[in-house]
This record gives sequence, structure tokens and C-alpha cells, in this order.
Amino acid sequence: MKFCIHILIIFFIPFLSSCAEDNEETQEQAKQDTQDQVKQDALVSGFFGLDNALPSLLLCNQLGGQLDGMPVNFKYPLDASSLSETDFEVVDSLGNIHTPLCVSLAPANENGENRTVLLLGEFGTAVTNPPVEVRVVGDLFTIDTLSGESVCSSIINLNGITTTNVIPLADGPSLFFAQRIDGNLNECNSGTQTIQVAWNGGITPYISGDTESDLFQYYVGYSDSSGVLIPHVPISIADINDNDNFHQLCFSTSDEIVKISMMANTVEDPNHDPNLYSEIDVSSCTPLTSIDDFVEEKKRLINVVDFLGRQSKELKNQPLFYIYDDGTVEKKIILE
Repeated sequence: MKFCIHILIIFFIPFLSSCAEDNEETQEQAKQDTQDQVKQDALVSGFFGLDNALPSLLLCNQLGGQLDGMPVNFKYPLDASSLSETDFEVVDSLGNIHTPLCVSLAPANENGENRTVLLLGEFGTAVTNPPVEVRVVGDLFTIDTLSGESVCSSIINLNGITTTNVIPLADGPSLFFAQRIDGNLNECNSGTQTIQVAWNGGITPYISGDTESDLFQYYVGYSDSSGVLIPHVPISIADINDNDNFHQLCFSTSDEIVKISMMANTVEDPNHDPNLYSEIDVSSCTPLTSIDDFVEEKKRLINVVDFLGRQSKELKNQPLFYIYDDGTVEKKIILE
């Protein structure tokens, strides 16, 4: 009998060793897949806002003619100190690769913004050869979100991500981001909750006679009551008259706003194209302290065995091996 026990130990130890190796590989792959997905989700769109309409000397401090303008939009705030024109490539429909002459987070560079980079340069021609792809090819980093933002973020190197969601010149602007904000970021002077929205390019009022302070009446916020969306019109609008693509909507309802919409033909981009009807979900998250936490959340315990590989109850004062559905194995001793 003693001989048989030794045989079982000899064969079970390599099995556990193999499981441990598979465990490490599985966890590393899960981490990598999660990081890659978070990175890719960060880049929302490019917007071909202007074609040969911006002065290069004034904006890029370089001699030359008129430049194209392309806002590139991100879900997470960017680290301005890591931003460079060499971080980006723009590919036109003929496959030509263009590097911007200069880039800037301005004018949308207040705390709680910093999600739109304006690329300036030559990126193609609107009708015959438009831009079709934007790539991040340098070490461009996100930053942690600030206190008062409902969106989670962390420091991520965005090098290597790309998007083919490039909005053509003739299309009007649309919403690409919304989050709940409070504290020092909140510029509303009244109301019970504030929703920050961002457009994929700069906007101004489209309807004759409107000013930016009139735009609140065209936005609608929605709360969710057992699957039924209840509309709420903001009582006012803040963060205006600063020539960027962000607004703050001030609501008086205590019901949580989960979605925002905007009526068509109410705002226009710098090319004077009006918006279509647009809507966006309000972003929020449950913070995770690390990618490891994300991986831990996903795995499920499927078996508990003892040192000989026999199925076991969760006994105290002896080593047990906990086997999870992702292939990981943990050794635990519960002391009494």
C-alpha cells in the first residue's frame, strides 16, 4: 500500500506542476487580452472636420498653406506630456501614410476633458481620397480619471491601437462620450446631477438666433424605470462659449440619467454641417484595482481535491487544491 501511495504522489505532483504552468500561461494570456481590449476601446473615432481650411503658420508655427483638421477622440483622458505629432499616422484611401504637422489637446483641455486630440496636417482630399484610418504609433499614455468622474481609467500606453471609424467631411457631428461628474469638475450652478457630453468635433448652434446657452432645450436625458426610458430635459447648460466639443447638462431630477440624446439640426461643425439625431449611453464603471482583479472576477471554482487528487470537502488544517474553470489551481490551507 505504501508503494501505491508513492506512485500516486509521483504522478500527481507533475500533474499539479503542469496545472501551475498552464495556470500562469492562462492568467498571462487573460491579462494580455484584457489590456489589449481596454487599449482598443480607448480610441473611439477620427473626424475629418476641415479640408485645407486652417492656417499652418498660425496653428503649427510652420510656413505653408492651409491644413486639414482632424479631431481624434478617446474614451479616456490623455497625458498631455506624452503627446506628440509623431504619435499618430493617418492613412488615406489610396494607402498613403500621413504624419501630422502638429497636434493639440486645446481647446478641450480643461480638467475632466483631455479626450480629443486635434491633428493638423495634410490627410487626403475629401471627395477623391479621404482619410480612412487613424493609428497610434508612439508612446501616448492615458491618465487616471479625476475625482468626480464616473468613468474609470488607469495609466495605459496606447501605442499600437487603430481605428477605421473616420467620419467623412460631409457628415455632421455626433456625440461620442457622456459621463456623470460632480465636485470641482461640476460647472452647473443649479440642479441635482450633471452629465458631461462630448461631440466628435467642435460645435456651434445651427439654428439662426440661437446662442450656446440655448442648446440645453434640444438635449434629452433618460432615466431607466424597470426597462422603460423616462425622458428629462435639462434645466440649463454649462461649460459653454469656450470653442470646444464639451458641454455640461444640468438636470433637476433625482432619477439617475443613463442616456443622452440630441435633436437633429441643432448644432453644426466648423464645416457648417448640421448634426443628425444623436444619442449616447452615460459611461460608468465599478473600479478594479488591477488587471489581476479583472481576471479573478471571471474564474469559477469547479473542484477541490486533496494531495492525492481525490475530491475533497473544504477541510481545515490540511493542504487542498482548488481548481477553477479557467485552468488555474490554487493551493490553500485553512487553519482552525
